Amino acid sequence: MTNTIIACCLSVILMTSCLNKSEPEYKPDDYTNILDLSNAPDSYRDDINLFSDMGAWHGFALLPNFEYSNTIGGFAGPALMFRNYTLGEKTMCVNLFVNNVELESEDAKVERTFYPGKLYQTFKWKDISLSQTLIFVNGRSSIVTTTVSNKGDNKNISLQLYGNYHKAYYVPAKEENSFVIKGVKNKMRFEITSATKSTPSLIDSTYILSFDKTQINKGEEIKYVVATSAFFEDDDKEQYLKSTLKAMSEPDKTILENEQRWQKYAINVFNHQSPLFNDLSYKRLAMKCAITLLTNWRSPAQDIHYNGGYPSYSGFSGGFWSWDSWKHSAAIASFDPFLAKEQIRVLFDYQFENGMIPDFVSRNKKYNNHRDTKPPLATWAVGKIYDADKDLAFVEEMYSKLVSYHQWWYKDRDFDKDGLCEYGSTDGTLIAAMWESGMDNAVRFDDAKMLKSTNPLAWSIDQESVDLNAYLYDEKLELERFARLLNKEDDAQRFKAEAESLALKIKKLMFDEAEGYFFDVNIDSHKKVAVLGPEGWTPLWANTASKHQAEQVKNRMMDSSVFNSTVPLGTLDISHQKLDAAKGYWRGPVWLDQSYFGIKGLYNYGYRKEANELTVKLLSNAEGLMGNKPIYENYNPLTGEALNSPHFGWSAASVLMMMYEWQE
Repeated sequence: MTNTIIACCLSVILMTSCLNKSEPEYKPDDYTNILDLSNAPDSYRDDINLFSDMGAWHGFALLPNFEYSNTIGGFAGPALMFRNYTLGEKTMCVNLFVNNVELESEDAKVERTFYPGKLYQTFKWKDISLSQTLIFVNGRSSIVTTTVSNKGDNKNISLQLYGNYHKAYYVPAKEENSFVIKGVKNKMRFEITSATKSTPSLIDSTYILSFDKTQINKGEEIKYVVATSAFFEDDDKEQYLKSTLKAMSEPDKTILENEQRWQKYAINVFNHQSPLFNDLSYKRLAMKCAITLLTNWRSPAQDIHYNGGYPSYSGFSGGFWSWDSWKHSAAIASFDPFLAKEQIRVLFDYQFENGMIPDFVSRNKKYNNHRDTKPPLATWAVGKIYDADKDLAFVEEMYSKLVSYHQWWYKDRDFDKDGLCEYGSTDGTLIAAMWESGMDNAVRFDDAKMLKSTNPLAWSIDQESVDLNAYLYDEKLELERFARLLNKEDDAQRFKAEAESLALKIKKLMFDEAEGYFFDVNIDSHKKVAVLGPEGWTPLWANTASKHQAEQVKNRMMDSSVFNSTVPLGTLDISHQKLDAAKGYWRGPVWLDQSYFGIKGLYNYGYRKEANELTVKLLSNAEGLMGNKPIYENYNPLTGEALNSPHFGWSAASVLMMMYEWQE
């Protein structure tokens, strides 16, 4: 774990190197409040919008102005970034006394602002002002710098910082300049520590840090720096303590480095020079995508040995899913290749000897899901990472693991050994096999049955899926590329030949000329599973359709009675009798990863006008994408209503890559 933290630090140092004049312009003031983080928890578990960074396992929000109009400073939370356990309603609120008179918030001009990478607020009176900056400094700690400035005559000031905690769920203790607050049920340990001398006290459910009275002269300012850390029971605290203490000792430098890191994220995003980025509203959306992915970043903990990414901190917690991670990595590679690589490693760390990757890996490995895997997009993601930073060493690190995973599909998921694979499971259950497709309850599987192979841990659905085989075709091409980069010519020739053979099978057996679309096929009869879903445009994404086939599929995608709905490219033909646009999950709602694959497929075959039309329609009509609402898991294709989990990582990744693809 220590090596990982060192690598993270090196990544940050590299990212904060000097910026040259040719880089895109980034003004933080253009990107304020991209997400509405003005909310506070009402209870021990409350699903609120949060800010987190650096892979920390806790987050904060801005206190709403109206409800907290008589509160100076302070932030909502902290809340743990799993199951949304909150320590309390608020923390780092201020009691400020000037010449022994307490200042009132109602007399101040108040601004609370979320910038990319920090929460910031100011309270301004006649000649006294107070500001607070909250940033994260490592995978366990955040710091709040409270600055009091004086523009008037010399004054005496004294200050207290306070917050509250849920008495039924936490046990607090005072230590020197700090509090240690232990969770009774969630087994976490919060530590709130001042950089300078302070007196901690506890009153009922409130913790208070009191600072000595001091004189502040005209034109001077005084800083109070406090760290909040959230530790697991088995954490090695010392490895985080050093960087936290250093950050607290140099608050201005730490804040500047944080701003530079986020500036570099933004510049890397905008370096793609998408024509959409000529419009600030699209640039703000791009930054919202990056913020979503970085807020879902979790650092190594317990049985997780690398940095990973939640699907969302709202509704998904405890670990990482494989194809979510592949999609996150593909997008994150554009602004932080190191973090993208970590999200690949976190899953391959638990690769089985036979090559299979588990569907899910947990902080507690006994909860890892071995019943199924997920669609094979890992090699595609590694390709995106290589395209971003040309790190051949990472390709070499991953090559044999990727080959093993690729070959596993043909050993355990090609029931009749005809070169076309099926989704399946290790336990023989259909539900796990549908999970393996990623499209858990898709209509195309309604009549599917399970087939048992000679391997007791290898079961297949009785249909060969077109998306799976398109993904495998793309993998073969990427593995061919990697093999050539690594001077493995025999491997390259083999993967090239396999790709050509698979492409012919997909074109011949999985396309229906009468329907003008690709379908899954029955494993014995090759009869088409005649359901129009996003799997049918995957061959365009993989570049394995003929030009004629691509045109037919394009026509279906652009048909307003099939896929070109209010929010286009949903998971089921909108005229299908089983459509459930609002509650269907994979039976109608729009999943943005599948939309991205479809739009990318149109670009691949030269349908630029159509791809651009669908992109603008989707981004404009999906609720809140262009505003300050979270990016959601999926959307109603008929109304644009946001559905299911907010702050959804692969949705953010897909929107970002969708904008990168835009062509004039």
